[in-house]
Amino acid sequence: MTRIDRVMLALVAAAALAVAGTADDSTGVGNGWLGVYTDNLSGPMLVALGIDHGVLVADVAAESPAAGAGLVVGDVILSLDGQKTGNGSDLRWAVRGRPGKNVDVAIRRKGKDQTLAVTLGVRDQAEHTFNFEWPAMPKEALREARRALRDIGPDLKKGLGQYDGAMDSLRREMDELRRELENLRVEVQKKAKGN
Repeated sequence: MTRIDRVMLALVAAAALAVAGTADDSTGVGNGWLGVYTDNLSGPMLVALGIDHGVLVADVAAESPAAGAGLVVGDVILSLDGQKTGNGSDLRWAVRGRPGKNVDVAIRRKGKDQTLAVTLGVRDQAEHTFNFEWPAMPKEALREARRALRDIGPDLKKGLGQYDGAMDSLRREMDELRRELENLRVEVQKKAKGN
């Protein structure tokens, strides 16, 4: 088994472990699907945007309900049918229970609020969750997945550290931009008082 195979197996096993014990939807009804990937907004980001809640659209799936409705990367989703979205989890739960429904998605785009009408898609549970039956999974595969996770742990930790460094850099840039904006605001106020 190659290192890549071991890593892939480890990732599948890790995902399965993450969802182990979740309730299985045996009703046969799919879940709602919007088709966006989101990032949560930090407190300073919310302040900079002049809002107190919302999630940032980081990517839009091709041919998804979100793409069809005109959602784009950089939009901030504020609410779904009036239900505030404070984080990605809020949005997922709001969408999940409404397969095939027409909903209004309130967004902020480039400083202006808009409402987009979206017909949510229907996604079968099997399409987006891992429903492994643990007794059927060979014990050797599980041991191999654990070994692979142990082996890639240091590389994964290093990669996450690089991600943290990039986030720190973005935070510094945002702080600098905030200071520049405040300086410009003060200058405009001084000039307005002088005229």
